[in-house]
Amino acid sequence: MAKEKDKAQPAEVEAVTKFPIEKLRQNCLALFGVTTSTFDGATLGYDGEYSVDEIKKAIDKWQNTKIKKEAN
Repeated sequence: MAKEKDKAQPAEVEAVTKFPIEKLRQNCLALFGVTTSTFDGATLGYDGEYSVDEIKKAIDKWQNTKIKKEAN
């Protein structure tokens, strides 16, 4: 007798809540631990709605970007 566990189960898709970028900016200190100026730099050009996780990744990427030195 075949086990029922062996049958492929459909993957559960978890709904991701997205918020307007303006709402995320208003709550950036509580949500991401960053100031509005850091949030603005990390999300420059962003428009529309994003999940908290998407913005966290954008902030981390922006904060870890190395600054290039200019040649004199």
